[in-house]
Amino acid sequence: MEAHQPFFHQHVPKNALLILLSLLCLPISGLLTLVAILHNYHHDNQKSSKNIRNDNVGSKTILVTGVSMTKGLVIARLLGKHTHHHIIAADLEPVPFTSPGRYCRFISEFTRLNVSRNCGTDEYTENLLKLMMKKKVDLWISCSSVVNAVEDGRVMKLAKKAMGPGFRAMQFDEDVVTKLHEKDALMDYLADIGCLVPESYRCTSADEVEKVINVSSGNDKDHNREAKSFILKPVGVDDKARAQMMTLLPFPGDKKNDLKAYLSSLNISASRPFLLQQHIQGYEYCTHSLVIDGKVKAFVSCPSSDLLMHYEALPQESVLNKKMLQFTQHVAEQEGSGFSGHLSFDFIAQGKGEKIQIYPIECNPRAHTAVVLFNDTPAMAAQYLTCFDAGQQASQDIIFPRKSTTNTYWIGHDLVALALAPCLTLLCQEENITEVLKALKTFWDHLLYWHDGTFDSTDPLPFLVLYHIYWPTQFFKCLLTGQKWSRINVSTTKIFEI
Repeated sequence: MEAHQPFFHQHVPKNALLILLSLLCLPISGLLTLVAILHNYHHDNQKSSKNIRNDNVGSKTILVTGVSMTKGLVIARLLGKHTHHHIIAADLEPVPFTSPGRYCRFISEFTRLNVSRNCGTDEYTENLLKLMMKKKVDLWISCSSVVNAVEDGRVMKLAKKAMGPGFRAMQFDEDVVTKLHEKDALMDYLADIGCLVPESYRCTSADEVEKVINVSSGNDKDHNREAKSFILKPVGVDDKARAQMMTLLPFPGDKKNDLKAYLSSLNISASRPFLLQQHIQGYEYCTHSLVIDGKVKAFVSCPSSDLLMHYEALPQESVLNKKMLQFTQHVAEQEGSGFSGHLSFDFIAQGKGEKIQIYPIECNPRAHTAVVLFNDTPAMAAQYLTCFDAGQQASQDIIFPRKSTTNTYWIGHDLVALALAPCLTLLCQEENITEVLKALKTFWDHLLYWHDGTFDSTDPLPFLVLYHIYWPTQFFKCLLTGQKWSRINVSTTKIFEI
């Protein structure tokens, strides 16, 4: 398969070229960082407590985990800039001293969470608990990756017992995370609380999938309707299966053999279950919300995609935004007191205007990268502190991103995806000049009018480290180990292996 790809998409060339690109761009990034540091030195951006409603709250120790990812970094910056509290951070760090969040100037201390291959999640849980007790953490704000979501839920349960009644955590417990994170359990739960959900089936074999498809198609024909279409997606995290998730089933025409071959390639089993879900035709959206004791405190929604690298907030007053907010509030209220953490849903929207309907398709019971849209919203920092005095009337307002919020992109992603790759593909005579010019125009517009998700003029070092230490190290590691990947997510530092 790789032999049919352009030369620069193959394993060795693409890693080597990306390392070279980092080196070539280093003088520009270095100069930009130096200017920002000098500016900050001469015009020290002191922490401001203006408009923070929680001046009566004593100084707290706040731990933010997941600061290697943009979402964790943004939250740490907001708290560091706009509160007087002691902000510390911790994260898994594949190679020592390469985490971008380690170099955030609004963090007073960073701890690397070492996890050996032999101990795995138990060691992660133990190290995180030890850190909380050693630093006497008052509030833990978890920004889990998809692979650590359940482990962080387990830590929260243990920390509540170990830290005492004054401890707070923006993290759901293990039972809630499992219920919301696993796609089949989520659909059952949402249906039980009266939400409109797509038709869904948990399948543990290829035969089960075929049976459901045949029955559903037959029922639709009996009602003189077009047969339903479905998509298959793994119940758990499976990067290798993601590329096939949008394959529509059943295949058109008489292609039973093709269907059998496709299902066989997925290796569906009891230990590797899949969710067969009705395909809803419409547009995809995602949300991010902060929930404290069953109340939504902050909310944003935006258009979504499979690899979301561009964030544009929907207007607060739009019908679609309101419906997704109401859905999130319904779930939060069902869980009630003690339900505190970050809650994010993916929806398919069908229809227009007041009649638009939303179908939940996934839930991320953790922080979503869409939190970057709060980057210029100081009041977001205050909302986290309401967990210490949630009963106050003033804390009932829901915070939305400022209307002046700039759309967000990541220059490293766009430079490759919208500028270099299209041009190289054109040179290989595999791309239309019109499409290349369109991509270049988009890149230019983002460069001029959008905001980079990682770069902050008051805190420039994480940007420099991300592109010139973290990613080159990862690409070099891939060359040494032979680890192959299909794509990367710059914002979450995630590599999608082949």
